[in-house]
Amino acid sequence: MKDLFKNFPDTYLETSKRMIQTPSSIARSAFFYVQETGYFKLKESHKAFRKNLDSYLFVMVLSGSGTLMYNEKLYSLTQGSCFFINCMTPYYHQSSSTDPWELVWVHFNGATSKEYYQYFAAHSAPAWTPKFFQELKDKAERLLDVNEHSDLSAEINSSRLIVDILSIILEDIQCSRESLTPSHQKMLEIRQYLDDKYTEKFSLDDLSEYFFLSKYHLCREFKNIFGISPNQYVITKRITMAKRLLRFSDMTLEEIAEKCGFYDTSYLNKQFKSSEGQTASEFRRKWTN
Repeated sequence: MKDLFKNFPDTYLETSKRMIQTPSSIARSAFFYVQETGYFKLKESHKAFRKNLDSYLFVMVLSGSGTLMYNEKLYSLTQGSCFFINCMTPYYHQSSSTDPWELVWVHFNGATSKEYYQYFAAHSAPAWTPKFFQELKDKAERLLDVNEHSDLSAEINSSRLIVDILSIILEDIQCSRESLTPSHQKMLEIRQYLDDKYTEKFSLDDLSEYFFLSKYHLCREFKNIFGISPNQYVITKRITMAKRLLRFSDMTLEEIAEKCGFYDTSYLNKQFKSSEGQTASEFRRKWTN
């Protein structure tokens, strides 16, 4: 394999490597795919600048330190730091001149990369220090190893590993958001209350009064933490219970609607159709053995 770092012998250590891939048509249409992945350890400071690049970039700092400029904000990066960015936005990252860094990275795209990134960006700064750093490092290094080859097997395994990396990232930021601040503790209490009471009559006015919070604040904080509004959370719980009863009981639709908190079949079917794209009766018919 051609050494793509041979032009930078005074900057990169010889162990540095980069794999550039050209995805197949099936990878472009169905998979997450690697555009470039690599590892380097610097001997001195180096700055990389890009913009309008149709790619998502995930970087891990294995040692050393540096900075990331993204969305006109500067982030300090040290050993154990990561960043995840959309490369359409102008950015640069630069290693420290006194403490050059060691990085592993992947440029990727495809499948639902955009949606994963949008969820991440809505809940996290682009640079952070993950709790699950070692898990991410293991996956990133495995991804680098897989891309020593360019074939369908490598593309399949790469897609799986990118999903693993993205899932760990989202789990990590979720854990970070769930630190027990007073506001988060209150939302946990509200969720537990809804878990206990979801089949009963529900109104946001009653809920906000019970927990001494404004409806606006309650809804905003609940959705910020759990990704769903209190009202939709209750409806989802009711639909899930209705599914179990439709599949594993001989109760009538009227009985199921009453038991799940929908109270009449019309409302049950309206919510079921909105959620599942079919009525409760259609769901029962399709899932009955």
